[in-house]
Amino acid sequence: MGVTVDVTIRMECPVEAVMAILLDADSAPLWTTDLERMEVVRGTPFGAGSKAHMHYLQQGRRYVMEDELLEVVPNRYFKSHVSGEALSAIVETSLTPVEGATEVAIRWTGTGGPFVMRLLLPLLRRSIKKQALADLRKLKALAESRHAGGSTPSAGR
Repeated sequence: MGVTVDVTIRMECPVEAVMAILLDADSAPLWTTDLERMEVVRGTPFGAGSKAHMHYLQQGRRYVMEDELLEVVPNRYFKSHVSGEALSAIVETSLTPVEGATEVAIRWTGTGGPFVMRLLLPLLRRSIKKQALADLRKLKALAESRHAGGSTPSAGR
């Protein structure tokens, strides 16, 4: 049985400003908890079918998650499959323009790999949601700051 978490936040900048950060691998660690680096290992960066390895350091433990981009609607929607030894998840990210701002919504639907993780995952729903919201708040601060300062990263590095 899967666990689903939904989080949404409004960012006071246009969709293009948010997308510039989402499409920049070097910016990912700036707003993603415990992420050290992201490396695209297959396909065109951020194109459907591309794969990236997400290198994390969490409480002194290093691990890698694979992120395969399944579907892309430019400036509107991403769907990816994220997997590792402990869990597998479908992550859907939607961007909606709202009166000069952008509403960003993330839906995370995951299942545990090992039996113990399948039992624990429903109990971790609140922690997963809290972390996802914290990450969106960091993305919001970064996007609004860069937009206000006129700075945007180079996409796809």
